[in-house]
Amino acid sequence: MELLFDVGNSYTIVGIHNVDKFFTWRLGPSILESEDILFANLSKLVEYSKLDINNIKEIGISSVVPKVNFILEQFSNKYFNIEPIFVSSEHKVYNIGYLVDYPKEIGADRLSNVIASKVDYGDNVIAVDFGTAITVDVLEGGNFVGGAIIPGFRTAINALFSKTAKLPEVDLIPVNYNLGKNTIDNIQIGVVKTTLFGIEKLIQEIKNERKQDFFVVVTGGDAKFLKFSFFDKYDSNLTLKGIKYYMKEVKTL
Repeated sequence: MELLFDVGNSYTIVGIHNVDKFFTWRLGPSILESEDILFANLSKLVEYSKLDINNIKEIGISSVVPKVNFILEQFSNKYFNIEPIFVSSEHKVYNIGYLVDYPKEIGADRLSNVIASKVDYGDNVIAVDFGTAITVDVLEGGNFVGGAIIPGFRTAINALFSKTAKLPEVDLIPVNYNLGKNTIDNIQIGVVKTTLFGIEKLIQEIKNERKQDFFVVVTGGDAKFLKFSFFDKYDSNLTLKGIKYYMKEVKTL
C-alpha cells in the first residue's frame, strides 16, 4: 500500500492506494502539529476503513506548505521506517519538460496534476484544480507550458467578508439563476459564476492561442458541484495519482 499526502494551504488530503482503489480523508491543519498527533488520528481512520496500516510500504508527499515537511518526514521515519518521496521538479519524470521561466517555482500540487494528466489523459491536457487557489495547468505535446492562478471560491468570499463592513460571510452554494435578489445571492453569483465564466473563457482562449484542442480535467473538493460544460472529466484523485506516478518513476532513476 502507498500512503499519499496532498498538503494544501487549507486542508491536507491523505490517501491510501491499495491495489486499484483509493481511500481518502481530508484533515485540518491541527492534525499536522506533530508526527504523533498525525499518527494517532490516521491510525483510527485507517482502522475504520478496515485497512492494515502496517501494510504501508511507500510514502509520497506533495506539499505547498514547507513548515510541515519536517513533521511528515519525522512521521514517516518514526512510525514506518520509510524515507518519504517529495514531489518536485528536480527529477524529470515521464519525459515531461517544464517549459516555464522558473521550474523550481512550480508547486508540487501542480506538478502532480500535470504528471497524472499525462499518464491518464494524454499529451494535450488542461488541468484545473479548485482549491484555496484555483490553478490552471497546460500540458502541450507532453510538456508543461504554463498556466494561471486564480483566487479560489472560498478565498474570494472570505476576502469580501474580511474587507467590507456590511457584507456577510456566506456558504459556497451554487445557484441556477443569474440575478441575485438579496446580498447572499449576489455574492454567490458574483464569486462562483464570474469565476467559472472567466475560467471557461480562459480555456477557450488557450485553445485558440495554441491552435489545438485540449482534454480538460478538473479536480479539487470545490469542483464536485460544478455543472459547467467546459471540462471533459472530473477526477477527484488527480493529485494523489500524480504523487503515486511520481514515486513509481523516481524509483527507477
